[in-house]
Amino acid sequence: MRTEVSLETRIKDQCALAGYDYEYLYRFGKKLLKLYRDVSRNNTLDAEDILEDICSESYESDISSQMSSALTRLEFFASEYTKNKFESDLRTGWMVRVMDQVKMNVYTFDDYGPEFVSILTLCYMSSFRFTGAEAAQELGISEQNLYKKKKYAVILFALEFEEYKREITACCNPVRYTGEQMTLADFMH
Repeated sequence: MRTEVSLETRIKDQCALAGYDYEYLYRFGKKLLKLYRDVSRNNTLDAEDILEDICSESYESDISSQMSSALTRLEFFASEYTKNKFESDLRTGWMVRVMDQVKMNVYTFDDYGPEFVSILTLCYMSSFRFTGAEAAQELGISEQNLYKKKKYAVILFALEFEEYKREITACCNPVRYTGEQMTLADFMH
C-alpha cells in the first residue's frame, strides 16, 4: 500500500513540477490513447491488406522503378480522395513515431517504466483489444492493481506527450522575437 501511495505522490509531484493538472492529464491521456488505438487498429488492417496484395502479385527486382511509377500515377492520375488518403497515411506514420518516442520516455520512469509500457501496450497500443482480466493475466497482476497502474501509466504518458510537444516547439522556435535588438553578447551567456 505504501508503494502505491508513494507512486501516486511521485506522479502528482512530476505533474505539478511540469505545471500540469493531474486530472487534466488523465483525461487527456485517455483521449490520446483511445485515438491512437483506433489509428493502430486501422493501420494493422491496412497493412494486412497491403501485405496480401504484395504477396499475390509477382515481385519485381527494381523497387525504385516501382516507387517512381507509383508516385507518378499518384501525382497525375489519382483522384483527390486517393491523394488525401496518401497524405493521411503519411501523417499517421508521423503519429506512430511520436507515440513510440513518448512510450520510450515512459519506459525510463524509475522502477515502473517497463511495466507501464506493457500496460499501455496491452490496453491501448495493440491491435487486439484485451479485457481487463486478460491484460491482468498477461501481466501477472491482479485486476485491481492493473486499473491503478493503468491510471498512473496514462497520466505519465500524457505528461511525457506534453513534454515532448514542449521540446519540439522549443526546437522549432529557438528564438522568440521580443522587439529588442539582439547582440552578440546575448549569445555568449
